Amino acid sequence: MVLPSAVCCAYAWYKRGSALYELDKYQEAITSFDKATGIKADYVYAWYKRGSALYELGQYQDAIASFDKATEIKADYAYAWYERGNAFRKLGKYQDAIASYDQAIEIKRDYAYAWVGQGFALEKLEHYNEALESYEKAIEFDPNN
Repeated sequence: MVLPSAVCCAYAWYKRGSALYELDKYQEAITSFDKATGIKADYVYAWYKRGSALYELGQYQDAIASFDKATEIKADYAYAWYERGNAFRKLGKYQDAIASYDQAIEIKRDYAYAWVGQGFALEKLEHYNEALESYEKAIEFDPNN
């Protein structure tokens, strides 16, 4: 199967961005992800990785906007919901973080990291019993982590 040249080009930019991300060259990675989404506006994985790079740079509000775009394109993208929750947590917006973790868990019930993130946010809100329940779910789904 031959890919249309625009899709192939978007994929190349995405892969370039992913490699740069792995090298901790986040700003350069963002530029590549922007190229990919400029070619293919609904490139969900490029939006997700763009958000992850922004998160690594501490640009949490911008990261949330990228994760929002990813979940707008693919509403059942649990990993984007999880990372969105992490960005809200970094901003101290714990209710928003919990809502995002809830979405991730609804999509992927056994997503241990989402349960841990939810527990952390609940703990910050001093909802200790609920936090404990979240941590116990995380352990249930991933006892070796």
